[in-house]
Amino acid sequence: MTNELMRHLFSLTLGTSLGIVAALLLRRGARLAFGPAASYSMWLFVPVAMAAVFVPYVRDTGSALGVTLELQSVSALRQVFDISAGPSNGAGSPLDWPAWALGAWGAGAVLFALYLGGLQHAFIRSLGALSGSRSVLRAESSAGCPALLGVLRPKVILPADFHRRYTRLERLLIFAHERTHLRRGDAAWNAFAAFLRCVFWFNPLVHLGASCFRVDQELACDAAVLEKHPGSRRSYASAMLKTQLADAALPIGCHWRSAYYLKERLQMTKRPMPGRMRRICGHVLVAVASLAIGYSVWAAQPAAAVPTAASGISAPTTYSPAAFASSSSVRVYGTGVTVENTGGLTQVVGSRLRLELEPGTQFQFHADRTIVMRPDGARVLEGHVRIATQAVRTTRSGAHVLSRLVRPVIATAERAVLTPRQGGGFVVSIENGSVQF
Repeated sequence: MTNELMRHLFSLTLGTSLGIVAALLLRRGARLAFGPAASYSMWLFVPVAMAAVFVPYVRDTGSALGVTLELQSVSALRQVFDISAGPSNGAGSPLDWPAWALGAWGAGAVLFALYLGGLQHAFIRSLGALSGSRSVLRAESSAGCPALLGVLRPKVILPADFHRRYTRLERLLIFAHERTHLRRGDAAWNAFAAFLRCVFWFNPLVHLGASCFRVDQELACDAAVLEKHPGSRRSYASAMLKTQLADAALPIGCHWRSAYYLKERLQMTKRPMPGRMRRICGHVLVAVASLAIGYSVWAAQPAAAVPTAASGISAPTTYSPAAFASSSSVRVYGTGVTVENTGGLTQVVGSRLRLELEPGTQFQFHADRTIVMRPDGARVLEGHVRIATQAVRTTRSGAHVLSRLVRPVIATAERAVLTPRQGGGFVVSIENGSVQF
């Protein structure tokens, strides 16, 4: 379970990093070519890449499946990418690194969530007493307002001197800005970004991406307001300049915070808005790029393993990783194969298979036609080739001696190449054959 969680966390980290890097590289060009809305939409790359991680990946070649199998001498089969856990207690037991890493990640996520919660609480306290209706509240302070606060039922927070500071048209534009945030669900997206920062607190790309995401969000909101009020650019820029920026961050909500990004927003009000066709092309580009990134993350996953349990063979309850690794005498790899289970036996059939025989594995081979010895020590078998393994291994785990019977593995093929490996053992490449165990 621990190893499975660590693998998912690793895959999600790679997927989110790929989505963030793609968005960071394309956002400015997309904004100039297709408008701020296209740049903001590119952050969909991240959830699409995350979703692709959970889509099972099984290579399909006709009716065959792409698999990677590993035969165990104890219980016959487990996935190749499994990480064996050591004994839970006992002197000299190795450190369970996956469990420690998972614990450190969980502790970091909790601490970062507390940190963001503290920032949220500090911002709310800086507003002072709130008064007003259920959806629009008036703050005692003016810094950081106007703002949108909350997730499930976001509320518009106005500064104490809202009517004195802004003209009637400026107030109209500010309400249009906050309503755009409400309509698009930007507060919920910001909460999701805060959640990702907690989960991937160790990844600096996530924090950088969250900051750029908020900038693109505000620019897209500004562009939507100016599209509906094209003759109010000067008034909209004046409302921005009158707003008092807050030093405190607001992880869950929308507010105007940084003078640097305010300059970028003011510059955007001077640029002409892209036409309807350019905006449509931008959304199409984002959709195609999202699918491409999702497919890339999905295709980068290892092929799904086919777990098959052998009958009549039981594993010991505790063992050391060294003893467990040495008990794995044969591994079978292949893509574009079929797996059949009949009568308690498993048969893997494919055009190209590969067996890895560990050192000490006893096996016999036979070929009807030719057996050729190559200069590198490899044996080339042609004709009706049959390779059979069976051995009894004795391994030691602490003070205990474990004697285990290796399940016989029988491979048949039209052609096979046995290549010795450095350090012992063989690699067997099989063409048009099958492996039965």
